[in-house]
Amino acid sequence: TKALAREDAVAIAILLYCPIRVKNLAGIHLEKHLHRPGDGRVFLVLTEEDTKNERPLEFELPYDLVRMIDAHLKTRSPEMCPAGTPWLFPRRDGAAPVDTAQLAQRISKRVKTTLGIEMNVHLFRHFAVMMLLDAQPGSYEVARRLLGHSELSHTINMYSGLEVKTATKQFAELVGSRKRGRR
Repeated sequence: TKALAREDAVAIAILLYCPIRVKNLAGIHLEKHLHRPGDGRVFLVLTEEDTKNERPLEFELPYDLVRMIDAHLKTRSPEMCPAGTPWLFPRRDGAAPVDTAQLAQRISKRVKTTLGIEMNVHLFRHFAVMMLLDAQPGSYEVARRLLGHSELSHTINMYSGLEVKTATKQFAELVGSRKRGRR
């Protein structure tokens, strides 16, 4: 259905901006996890109790994503769940969030059928760090915080080497700019 496709698109968009674990994605509660301070901004907030590593995470959601979420919430009832359901990704009876494995499977299938790419939900986390380190080589502390890892060494062990091409290119550009500056 169109509503299910829209819900999957919201889930994928959240994963692209907020590389969270699928358990956290499936369990997004509209009042507990989506904070709206009243100035137009919206934050996805996960507390220590919500995360695997007991590290709080907070993401400011871009305006386009907030619009997607709000449009979906306005149109999902009654086809997908009862009115007033507090979960962003609910079971169809609205009594609880969708099953984690079911949401993960839906997202993987949607990416495969739409883009032809094999992609599991956890790869969104790796993709986020790959993009970050490509843009900012050596930003392991930023990556650690983005993923909510407890130890920097874990992040470095998992992701070191991803940014080598960008780092060497940036260094070559630095040498070239210094060389041009001396002429």
